[in-house]
Amino acid sequence: MDLKYFAIVFVAFLVAGIVKGTAGMGLPPTAIAIITLMLPISEALALLTLPTLATNLWQAFWGGHFRTMLRRFWLMGITISIGILISAFTLRSLGSRHSVGYLGVILVIFSLTAFVAWRPHVSPRHEWWTNPLSGLITGLVGGVTGMAAVPFLPYMQSLSLTRDELIQALGILFVVFTAALTIALADAGAFTITNGVGTLVATAPTFLGVWLGQKLRRAVSPEVFRKMFLAVMFGVGIHLSRGLF
Repeated sequence: MDLKYFAIVFVAFLVAGIVKGTAGMGLPPTAIAIITLMLPISEALALLTLPTLATNLWQAFWGGHFRTMLRRFWLMGITISIGILISAFTLRSLGSRHSVGYLGVILVIFSLTAFVAWRPHVSPRHEWWTNPLSGLITGLVGGVTGMAAVPFLPYMQSLSLTRDELIQALGILFVVFTAALTIALADAGAFTITNGVGTLVATAPTFLGVWLGQKLRRAVSPEVFRKMFLAVMFGVGIHLSRGLF
């Protein structure tokens, strides 16, 4: 196995972990943005599976709101899974050359919507239909791009949730998203011995990065860091989206 390959994996997931630890978000887009500059997107998505599952399992169960959030969003989790499997099994675009371009578009949309201070508001009385609808669309998009960003993140921020509830709900739904995506990637033959070992190797620098990011959060304003992160994601998105033209 190539030492350079594992060096790339280590650096990408260390940086992605630092971003997540500092800003509380951004592990998948950061890791994918770095890795896809040197490796195929299918490789990047396969490498993400274990670190994403591990960090989000911790996020899902830690906080005291697990049962409440599970009751509130279980149907959304089901429709996310259905959407991923439908688009992945029918379109067969997950990990393809064009999916890099689609990923770029998603990163641009994600960064622009996150930059805007205004947030829509969805009343709890409408969640019985908006939750599964948002989940289905998120899954359909994720089955092509491999990312849960649009409309998922803006929608979750529009709900009546405290910060702790939001973080725990995101953890639960990211676990579901990653599990369904792993099935789709396995069906597409994305997993190899190399990236199987690579995803194990990626877990350690991810947790190290999260720890460093939490330390960094005390020295750097989270809002300033968030804006810097979004600016980088916007630039990377523009770069990747050129693959569609």
